[in-house]
Amino acid sequence: MISSASVNQVLLSLYREGRDVMLHNFQDWALDQVRTLIPFDSAWWGNAANEPIKIHWLHLLNCDPSIMEVYPPFIDQDFFRARLMASPGTTVNMSDLISREDFVKTEMYQVVATRYKIEWSLGTLLNDPVSPSLAEFLTLWRHDPLRPFSEGERQAKELLMPHLVEAFRAVRLRHFLKDRDTRLKAWALADNEGFIREITPAFDACLRAHWPQWSGSVLPAPLAKCVVESRVYESRALNIDLRQSENLRFLEVRPKTSMDKLTAREGEIISRYASGETYSGIAAALTLSPPTVRNHIANCFRKLGVKNKAELVQRINVHARVSTSPR
Repeated sequence: MISSASVNQVLLSLYREGRDVMLHNFQDWALDQVRTLIPFDSAWWGNAANEPIKIHWLHLLNCDPSIMEVYPPFIDQDFFRARLMASPGTTVNMSDLISREDFVKTEMYQVVATRYKIEWSLGTLLNDPVSPSLAEFLTLWRHDPLRPFSEGERQAKELLMPHLVEAFRAVRLRHFLKDRDTRLKAWALADNEGFIREITPAFDACLRAHWPQWSGSVLPAPLAKCVVESRVYESRALNIDLRQSENLRFLEVRPKTSMDKLTAREGEIISRYASGETYSGIAAALTLSPPTVRNHIANCFRKLGVKNKAELVQRINVHARVSTSPR
């Protein structure tokens, strides 16, 4: 029997010690805490879309990554997955669903479970509060066919699961926000396929103003494409910076300045000119003629509304501060 004091100790560890765990180490660390209550041999902890069924990211503990090649053909016949999806928030013990004798007769056991030593499963799935079409799941596995999970262990995991998810969420946010003043700012956190995991009202309003027909838990298609390709989004009306960490993308609206009116080539030329390079030096560096460089600089002065080099340098400095300051 698992005592309430033992459960409380794990919960306190998640919220106290977990504050100092780095994002890329958190899941392994958290699973070590779970193991002090519920002994297990391997596990997977991930995030999946419901329709169509697709695993977006997955963290494996003591399990060969090849499972992601072997398992998908059996996903539609996985009775355990089906029960988890039908009962979000409820921890499911495989021994409550099927007898040992019937389980070993299934093709999934013979092809998947035996290869990865999955004899017993204890799993929980929670729907994502920001993107309802996503769900976070954690399944613990035992390799010994004589050691099924107990009802007490099932209850303990059901109690722990919301706290594991929330502690992991807090670690993600700290990772991206620790050095930034994000109060009332326009930012969001998405996974690597464009599903929104966190979003501020200001960012949501910005998206709806820029894409009036947009709704749902997936970013607008043009922005989602940038997320998948790990690049910033730029348009005449909106710039969105992107910061990547493993399977997550931190998105932040960047205020536009007059420098955004310039093309990439113009920006390079005017930056070189402002730093003291001559027409001929810029021309040689960029394989252009000096008259072409002179024309580009004249166009830049006109677009930026500046009259001399001193005003130009000031304008560039303002742009640099806006672009690099914590937002």
